[in-house]
Amino acid sequence: MTMETQEMKTIVIDGENLSIEDVVEVARRERPVALWDNEKFLENISRGRGFYLKSGVYAYGDKMGVGANVGKIIPEKKRIAFQKRLIDSLSCGVGEELPEDIVRAAMLLRVNSLVKDGCSAIGLDKIERIIYFLNNGITPVMHKFGSVGASGDLVPLSSVAAAIQGKGKVRYRGRLLKTASVYKKLGIKPLTLFEKEGLSLVNGTSAMTAMAALAVDDSEYYLTLAMKAEAMAAEALGGMTDPFDAFVHTMKNHEGQKNAAYVLRILLEGSTLTKNIEDLRAEVKAQAQGASSVVESTIELQDPYCIRCSPQLFGPVFEILEEVQQWITNEINSANDNPIVNLSEQKVHHTGNFSGFYIVRAMDALRLAMFDLGDLMNALKERLLNEKYNRGLGASLAGEEPGFNSGFKGVGLCLSDIFGRICFLASPYSVHRRTTESYNQDIVSFGFGSAELAMEMNERLRDLLAGVLMIAAQGVDIRSGKDPSKLAAATRAVHAKIRSEVPFLGKDRPLDEDLGKIISMVRNKIL
Repeated sequence: MTMETQEMKTIVIDGENLSIEDVVEVARRERPVALWDNEKFLENISRGRGFYLKSGVYAYGDKMGVGANVGKIIPEKKRIAFQKRLIDSLSCGVGEELPEDIVRAAMLLRVNSLVKDGCSAIGLDKIERIIYFLNNGITPVMHKFGSVGASGDLVPLSSVAAAIQGKGKVRYRGRLLKTASVYKKLGIKPLTLFEKEGLSLVNGTSAMTAMAALAVDDSEYYLTLAMKAEAMAAEALGGMTDPFDAFVHTMKNHEGQKNAAYVLRILLEGSTLTKNIEDLRAEVKAQAQGASSVVESTIELQDPYCIRCSPQLFGPVFEILEEVQQWITNEINSANDNPIVNLSEQKVHHTGNFSGFYIVRAMDALRLAMFDLGDLMNALKERLLNEKYNRGLGASLAGEEPGFNSGFKGVGLCLSDIFGRICFLASPYSVHRRTTESYNQDIVSFGFGSAELAMEMNERLRDLLAGVLMIAAQGVDIRSGKDPSKLAAATRAVHAKIRSEVPFLGKDRPLDEDLGKIISMVRNKIL
């Protein structure tokens, strides 16, 4: 939830009401965050911690060891040191650094989880330190590999726990620095992790869910952009509007499909490049007049599937995104720790809430849905570039002297390579998981890995969309005789933005910079 400040809205953390949009705002726009200033809410955090300490219960990860070492009793005098040792042992991530927006999102989600109903029994000072990191641009270094999404994102989240102690490295004001040096510069002191606190910081799904939230936010934009590319391609190919008629889709009973057809109708409204089926039928009838044998008509009364079946493809993508968003929102606002405190019944429960099975299912599904968009874009690309099927647009959309000029032939090859990667990334990652950690983690989620692959899938889909939009813009220019007024208002706006950066391709020229410009526009969600 949000509250107004003089400068900008502050995202208020209460463990219950954080949205995907909130996550994006904090992660990518550095929106300030604050704990909910509610007496009972804050009291519950303290009560949870107090009850846990007073209970004296022999709990996992405190008086007992962790993982397969749960049968090992930790002596009282070593229990605080054990939390430090635990984080040290998990500080072993490898591979490239995760982008700062992912780490910021992970910190936000860890705080939101830890404050839910006081059940994580962590000290308020640790929560406030993570909020301090977020509001002051301190971002611990997380790595790409190290989490199987089982007892939470143990290795990635250990970077946050290390930073709280003044250890490890962080990004601060664009520089990679030792956390200790940033503490010294800012005049803050390291915090000691007491009983259970180290475990509470790492034993959750916050890193994988952070990636999932950012991925689904990007995917929603790419779905919208893919529909714009579809509409522009339909204009370039002189496609019909009949497949998008409302009656057609009320007969299919799928809300996503109905929604998709509605959006396509709006996107194509006012276009003079699309065809009316009744006009085409009249032309066919005229060609057939007086014929006594089979006549070869020059009119196609049905569009190819990449136009005619696009609502049927977009529809399930709409619905999958809705379900994925709900799962992620639920996970964002859940206590995904172990053990957890039940204040109302004065109990400490050992749980499996740290498992990322919802996230892996969501991300495997999301990547498959994004493949559908990629598959459609690839089909449009091939049809637009093939002179046998592009209804007179010429070979590879060469603006001048097709054959002497190769037009978008090279771009088509490049996009085919990108689409191959999209096909590979669409495969479910969850089916590759393995037993680990001395058979304690004998079933794991691989949610972190699937979410990371979803981020990569979106990057490749971004590149493919940019290429198809550039090709479609060329196609409508050729079809319209470079008269943008013939386009629908919605596609005309997209076309204008593309042409503001990339001119019509007449004679062949290097297209790497042109493609890079449109990729940048897609990345920044300008189109």
